[in-house]
Amino acid sequence: MIISVLSNLMNIAGNALFIFVFGWGVAGAALSTLLSRIFCAVVIFGFLRLSRQAIVIRRYLVRPDFQMIKRILSIGIPSGTISIAANAMTIILENLNGIGGIGIGIGLMTVVGQTIGAGKPDEAKFYIARVTWYAELVILGSCLLVFILTKPVTALAGMDPTAADMCFQMVVFITVLKPIVWVFSFIPAYGMRAAGDVKFSMIASSLTMWLCRVLLTTLLIRVFHFGPIAVWIGMASDWTCRGIVFTIRFFSGKWLKHYVI
Repeated sequence: MIISVLSNLMNIAGNALFIFVFGWGVAGAALSTLLSRIFCAVVIFGFLRLSRQAIVIRRYLVRPDFQMIKRILSIGIPSGTISIAANAMTIILENLNGIGGIGIGIGLMTVVGQTIGAGKPDEAKFYIARVTWYAELVILGSCLLVFILTKPVTALAGMDPTAADMCFQMVVFITVLKPIVWVFSFIPAYGMRAAGDVKFSMIASSLTMWLCRVLLTTLLIRVFHFGPIAVWIGMASDWTCRGIVFTIRFFSGKWLKHYVI
């Protein structure tokens, strides 16, 4: 953790130096990232050679056990590639149908920040409510568009028919549920964070993510033997719980009792 923190601080400092001092632009940002990662790798390998570590690497050259690798791959590849391909494509499509809503939420943060700064909390509430419904229309339209394009996209990508069918089933699930629960779980939160209600939003989002996305998904897969759809059931449950929490928070008005400055 400490090494990771130092590496990220190096990256930030390097960005400032290479971009603003040397004027190297994007290349400077790339170089800063590369150097910070090299530092991280060198330090970690150095620590792994210290005898006080739980795992010590005496030689950098590790001899692979090809028989064991073959056995692992022979079990993992046939059962995993279809699910991995289906889920990877579904993630891309889900990101695509949500990007419009995210853009609206980011724009809402600016509007709410300005109204709060001007001392007009009633206008902040008005804009959050109004923009939430605009976002609902955008999400509904984008979900339908992505749903229509799913089969052509999987065909153009040359996906295995089984993986393509699995992807389509998950997209159907997302298309039905996302317009119902996604908007209320994200859009009001953008506005409330802009009003300074950051701590509550962070805690609520973290709890729903760990309890629903992680814990519920693990339970569905390990205990009830669900397939990749378990990931999206967990995601939908996260959206639902988060939407309920943020809706209650919005109508309570407690998010307005913060001072950003």
